[in-house]
Amino acid sequence: MPIDGRLAALVLCLLAATVHADAGGDAYQLRIDTGRYRLQDQPGWQLPAPASTNPTAASRPFAEAIAHAANAAGIEPELLHAVVQAESGYRPDARSDKGATGLTQLMPGTAKQFDARALTDAHRNLQVGARYLRRLLDRFGNDRALALAAYNAGPGAVTRYGGIPPYPETRAYVARVLREYTALKAHRHTVPQPWQLGASGGDAHLPGDS
Repeated sequence: MPIDGRLAALVLCLLAATVHADAGGDAYQLRIDTGRYRLQDQPGWQLPAPASTNPTAASRPFAEAIAHAANAAGIEPELLHAVVQAESGYRPDARSDKGATGLTQLMPGTAKQFDARALTDAHRNLQVGARYLRRLLDRFGNDRALALAAYNAGPGAVTRYGGIPPYPETRAYVARVLREYTALKAHRHTVPQPWQLGASGGDAHLPGDS
């Protein structure tokens, strides 16, 4: 029997159950009017996605702030970690000769599009860097390589060349970030949810399972 059918059967059994208890010789019964209940399909409903953890990423500097900024922007924390590693080496006071600032090395013009305080506040710097990276991913069809190239060389250069610009610095940057992202993501583990576990921590069983 499919799992949906087994769940329905289990619910009906519970609703129709009669509980007997012996108290001083009298029998007590709990009766439920099953006619008052109706099972309905919920289109689009899904079990929650399994959670995940990455102990290697969690051990990095600013791990909690990076995870929060990445999740808020809808990007993978490992990708933001890789960008921060390449851009600043996790140094919040990093500043380039061109004026890029902070953990995600934001240029003043980019920071002001989102929050100018990101130039002096490490947490806001992460948040704006994550949001900017999300914007670039959206612009370039969720292609990480193109988004990273745009983060390094500017979106105009990626558009002009129709791909990663032929700048040695940009090509090396994209390769370095993707390599770090891939290595870091390999340490991500799925955390089983309660609905995936039985009473003893094994597989849950429903009526009809063998």
